[in-house]
Amino acid sequence: MDLPTTATVSKLHVFQEGTYLYRVHDERFDGNSFNPCSGDATRFTHLHDGNGDCVATSHAATTLEGAAFETLFRGIPDKYQAVPRQLLDDRVISIVHSKRPLKLVPLFTPELKAWDLDQAEIFAPHTDVYAFCRDLAFRCWRDNPSADGLIWSSVQDSGAQAMLLFGDRLRSTELDVVSSRCVRTDPTALDDLESAGSRGGWFVSK
Repeated sequence: MDLPTTATVSKLHVFQEGTYLYRVHDERFDGNSFNPCSGDATRFTHLHDGNGDCVATSHAATTLEGAAFETLFRGIPDKYQAVPRQLLDDRVISIVHSKRPLKLVPLFTPELKAWDLDQAEIFAPHTDVYAFCRDLAFRCWRDNPSADGLIWSSVQDSGAQAMLLFGDRLRSTELDVVSSRCVRTDPTALDDLESAGSRGGWFVSK
């Protein structure tokens, strides 16, 4: 695959003010905070500007299940393998809503086709494509200066849309935290993650 010369889009995808978003994140971060390029790299992060400086980001989804599958339940589960309970202890389920409209670069099939990119390759379930995707995310950030982030159809849960929000364009104060529940302290958080994972054949060992 070749990167597009420009990743400018003619029309940004807009979520209206007050839209509720779901996050499953590390307890070190608040529900409306942005990750300053710490931890493991993912498909579209870590994101850096043209000078190599970090652009803080956060992941979110339009459903709790989508957020869980994008962050925890990835790939195809082995019927003999479980997700250890202790690996979820520091996970938090947060619901946030935006105080203003969010404008996002769509990485849906039409936009990818316009750039001569194959959706199946971009969202292939392996890390070989991650470096290419991070370069694509950088071009989307660079070429769409009014965009607050990226949005795509979740591959892990086709019933949800997933997004990456840019911390240099969207301030934490523009996202209200409706609720946050840590698995370590709130049994309902674990119950909800277990319920989400079971839809895809995942189970949590205790």
